[in-house]
Amino acid sequence: MNACMTLITMLLSGAKQISFELSVVIYSSVCPISIVVIMGFDDTSELTAKTSIGTVNIRLLNLENGLLILFSEKEQYRLGISAVAIPPGLGRSEPTSTPLFTMGLDTTLVRTIAERIASWTNSTCMIVSGLTKLNRNVMMELLTFLRDHLVA
Repeated sequence: MNACMTLITMLLSGAKQISFELSVVIYSSVCPISIVVIMGFDDTSELTAKTSIGTVNIRLLNLENGLLILFSEKEQYRLGISAVAIPPGLGRSEPTSTPLFTMGLDTTLVRTIAERIASWTNSTCMIVSGLTKLNRNVMMELLTFLRDHLVA
């Protein structure tokens, strides 16, 4: 869990190359794992959406195996309600998602956004929302905005 938080924090801060080592305990043995993430300017898109709660800043990170999308009401991004969704496939007609770090109504809204994007793009999608006033209307506004950008 700490490695995931470290990676997300580094991506939020705009790191172009991230390298760290972590250990995984498997049946009482320790196996080292090295991870390197290299991001270029072509991999990142900055968007702004006008919504009923004001301007929402959106950062899209195109990763090799999916999308990481960050939402913020401020100039800087922060950790917040998160969800990961995988697209439909192998006996599933709908995308599947799971929340990270929280539960509640806001989590359901973020999961819905992640699921729709995973379905449209047919790739894994992780959403990190730093929005304090997220509601159903804002979710629908963001989905409309993102659909126009991602499906075009």
